[in-house]
Amino acid sequence: MSKKTENEYKFKYLLVGNPNCGKSTLFNRLTGLKQKTGNFQGVTVEKKTGLISTAETEREIWDLPGIFSLDGNSEDKKIASKQILSRHKEDRIIYILDSLQLERSLQLLISIIDSGAKVQVVLTMKDLLERRNISIDTNALQKAFGVKFYLINAKSFSDLDSIREDLFKAENFQQGKHVWKWEAKEETILKKITKSLEASESLELQFAINETIKESQNDLEIRFSNLFPEQTKKFILASASKGNFSIQSQLIAKSIAIKKILSACLSVSGKNQAVISKADKILLHPIYGILAFFVIMGLVFQFLFSWAEIPMDGIDWIISQIQTFVSDQLPQGPLAALLVDGVLGGVGAVLVFIPQIGLLFFFIGIMEESGYMARVSFVMDRVMGKFGLSGKSFIPLLSSAACAVPAIMGARTIENKSDRITTILISPLVMCSARYPVYILIIGTIFVSETVFGIFNLQGFMLFFLFLLGLLTSLVFGLLFKKTIFRSSSSYFLMELPNYKIPSLLSIMQNVLSKINTFLKNAGQIILYISVILWFLSYYPIQIDQEGGIDTKITQSYAASFGKKIEPIIQPLGFDWKIGISLLTSFAAREVMVSTLAILYGVDEADEENPSLREAMRNDTREDGSKLWTPLTGFSILVFFAYASQCMSTLAVVKRETNSYFWPFFQFTYMTLLAYLSSFFVYQVGGFLGY
Repeated sequence: MSKKTENEYKFKYLLVGNPNCGKSTLFNRLTGLKQKTGNFQGVTVEKKTGLISTAETEREIWDLPGIFSLDGNSEDKKIASKQILSRHKEDRIIYILDSLQLERSLQLLISIIDSGAKVQVVLTMKDLLERRNISIDTNALQKAFGVKFYLINAKSFSDLDSIREDLFKAENFQQGKHVWKWEAKEETILKKITKSLEASESLELQFAINETIKESQNDLEIRFSNLFPEQTKKFILASASKGNFSIQSQLIAKSIAIKKILSACLSVSGKNQAVISKADKILLHPIYGILAFFVIMGLVFQFLFSWAEIPMDGIDWIISQIQTFVSDQLPQGPLAALLVDGVLGGVGAVLVFIPQIGLLFFFIGIMEESGYMARVSFVMDRVMGKFGLSGKSFIPLLSSAACAVPAIMGARTIENKSDRITTILISPLVMCSARYPVYILIIGTIFVSETVFGIFNLQGFMLFFLFLLGLLTSLVFGLLFKKTIFRSSSSYFLMELPNYKIPSLLSIMQNVLSKINTFLKNAGQIILYISVILWFLSYYPIQIDQEGGIDTKITQSYAASFGKKIEPIIQPLGFDWKIGISLLTSFAAREVMVSTLAILYGVDEADEENPSLREAMRNDTREDGSKLWTPLTGFSILVFFAYASQCMSTLAVVKRETNSYFWPFFQFTYMTLLAYLSSFFVYQVGGFLGY
C-alpha cells in the first residue's frame, strides 16, 4: 500500500487543555455516542477518540490527557506532549481554556502557538464569569494572540450550537503570534544562532531552538530536536550557554506578557476581585477538612443502602417473575433447572447490582466535577506524607472505592516511580464496588436492619467501617513498602485547585451509563458463565429415586466433593466447603460469590437482597448441628474478603501497568497471606473469647 500524499491525509482534531478545564465534558457533548477508548500505540495511557460530523465530512477528534505544560514527566503528560509536538502539520488543535484560571491556562497556549500549530481557543465557565461579574474581551484576545477565541458555558453548552460550524471550519484555525520575548541579551543570542544557521526567523524554528536548549535540561523526546543534526545541536547549546535560558526565566517572560495582555482584556467588579469560597475554610482545613471527608463518605454509604433498595427490589421482582414463567412453561428436569437456576439466576445476580454501582459512580462523579476531589487530595497530602506518599496517591486510592482497575491506571499521573508502584500495590485494599454485593449479603444476614440515633442505618455504618478498614490498611502497607522495598527520596505534591463548579448532570449520567455498560460486558459475562458452570457442578451427578424421578442432592454433587477436599485448609477461619467454593469462584470476579452461594444453597433468585438466600444461610448448620453463619463467621469472611486479592482483572492490569509479572505475583501473595492470617486471628481470638 502506498503512503498517503499530503493532500490525501485526513487531518484530526486534538482537544488540549489543563486538567479540570471542562475539556472532557466538551468532548462528550461534541461526540455524543460516537466515541471509543483504547491505549496510545506502545504505551498504557488511555486515549479517547470520537467522530465529529461537519458540513464537509466526518473527522476524528482525540481527547488528550490534561497537562499544564509541554514538559510533563509522568507517562500521561509525556504522551500528551508528544502527540501535540509530533502531530501532522495538517492536524488542528482546539484548546480548552478555563476562564477563571486565565494566566495559568495561557502559559500552555503560548507554547502550543509557538510550536506552529493551527489553533482555535474555547473559553469555558461563562456562567461563573457572569456570576462573579467578570468580563473578558474575546476580540482583544484574538488580536493579541492571532487566533480565534470563543466563550461558552461548558455546563449547559447553551452557546455551543451557535459556534459549532465556525469551530470546525478549516480557515478559522490559525498559527497565531509570538507574544513574548526573552531578556535583551538572550534575544540577541537567539538572533545570532538563527543567522548562523542561515535560516529564516520562523515561529517554528525559534520554538525548535528553544526546545533544543530545554532538551538538555529535561531530556524531552520531541520532534523539534530532530530538525538539527548532532553537530548543529552542540553549536546551539554552546551558544545558548552564554545566556540565561532557564525554564524559570522563560516562565517569567511569558507571565509578564500574559499580564500585559490580560490587563487590556479582563475587567472585574470591585467587590468580586478576590472571590474566595467560604467552603474552602472548612474543606481545606487540616482537621475540619478530613472530618468533612469522612462525613461525606459516611453519607454516601448511607444513601447506597437506602436509595438503592426500591430499584433493587424492582429488578429482583422482575427476575423472579421471569423465572416463575420459565419454570411453569417447562417440565421439571435439567433443562428447566439450567435456565431458571443457572442462566436466569446468574443474570439476576448481575442486574441487581446496577442501582448501587450506578449510585456510587454518580456520587464520585459529583465529587470530581464539583472540584471537591482535588481538595480532598490537597487536604490528605499531609496525612499521606506520614505514610511516605503524596496527595497524588490519594486520588487513585479514593477512586478504588469504585473500581481498582481504573484506579491503578490513574496512578500513571504519579511522576515518582516508587510512589506509583506502591500506590498500585495498595489500591486493591480499598473497598471497591465489586465487594459491595458480598458485604451487603453478609451484613444483611448477620445484622438486623436497625437504626442508630433513629436516623442512620446500622448496616450502612458497617459498610462505612469496612471502607475505613481498607483505606487505613492500604496506608499502613504503603508506609511498610516505602520503608522497605521502595526506599527513596520523598516525592512532592504540586497542584492548583480547580474552581468550584456545579456538576453537569448530563456529563455525569453519560459517565455512569458508560461504567455500567462496562460492568455488564465484563463482570456480567464472567458471572453468567461461572453461574452456569456452578449450576452443573452443584446439580450433578443426578440420581434416580425409587419412583424413577430425578433426585439431586447438593451434598453429593461434584461441587460438594471438591469443596470438602479444601475444607481442612479453611476450617480454622470458620469457613465450610460452601464458603470455600464461593471464595475460589470469586477470584474471577468478586461479585460471583453471591451467585455461587445462591446456587449452592439451592435458591432460585441469586442476589444479595434475596430474603430466601439470607434465610437459607441463617438456617445452615455444621455437621455438629451448630449454626454456620454466626456473627463471628460473618466477621471472619468480611475481613478475609476485605484483604484478599479476589480479582483476576486487577492482577492483569497490574501486569500491564508495571510491565512485569513479578508485581502482580507479589500483590496476590501478600494480599492472600494478609487475608488468611487476619481472618484466622479474628475467628480464633473471637472463639477463645466466647463469641
